[in-house]
Amino acid sequence: MIIGAMNNPHKKLIEEIHIIGELSFDYIEVTVEHPYATPDIITRQRKEISDAIHSYNLGVLAHLPWYFSLAHPYQSIQQAVNKEFERAFASAASLGAKQITLHTETMSPSIQSRENHVANAIATLKELNKKAKEHGLDLLVENLDAKSFSIREFKRLFSEVDMGMTLDIGHCHTPRGEGFDAHWKAHSGRVRHVHMHDNRLKDDDHLPLYAGKIDWDYIIPLLKSHYDRSITLEVHAEDRHYLAYSKEKLEQMWFGKKKTAQDKEYAYPKGYKPLA
Repeated sequence: MIIGAMNNPHKKLIEEIHIIGELSFDYIEVTVEHPYATPDIITRQRKEISDAIHSYNLGVLAHLPWYFSLAHPYQSIQQAVNKEFERAFASAASLGAKQITLHTETMSPSIQSRENHVANAIATLKELNKKAKEHGLDLLVENLDAKSFSIREFKRLFSEVDMGMTLDIGHCHTPRGEGFDAHWKAHSGRVRHVHMHDNRLKDDDHLPLYAGKIDWDYIIPLLKSHYDRSITLEVHAEDRHYLAYSKEKLEQMWFGKKKTAQDKEYAYPKGYKPLA
């Protein structure tokens, strides 16, 4: 298992890389997103960004803007959005990413029928999956809630499109998230990446681990027994000490307290404070 963190797109990407690197994460999940991590900025600053990534020996995953539509009823608009997806594919691949995640549709269900919503999303994902492969990227689709895409609709998607899934455990625990156990039972064979963050079971809070009400003492051991890939901590606190805290809690649960303490002593020699 390797642990990563996501940049805040409202802060300069190179500065975010340094913070994530100083915290000894294994990789950065670059969200290719406005305003400070757009394809244009990544292309223009690619050498400086790559140098910063390599200076910490970070791996690279990528994430697409969560608000991009997959099922727009106007075909011309969806085609324009798909071109932006492709530009993001190219910029992510230029940084060495081999895997990229997108969200399921977030458009209001009042705009079109449910059947059209699902059919249009699947048609778009078929096209994007091919384009991602052309850039050497494994495209993964992330759960949000049943209003976006239900477990039943994911089953239909995976029957028509051969792609993997990013399982967002925080999203599973929102009121319409359908629960971790149900998602894991339905999709565990498709899960190739995981997002972790806590909440109070009411909203998508993106809290530090153990700051909300998700039962991590149940979920982490279960996940460990079946999964050994990447986990991104999506902790959206302004104070990055909460991100560091979440990383340590996950490592303690996964590897044990003794090994975590030894690794921390190796990474941070006595007196060194990465976020000082």
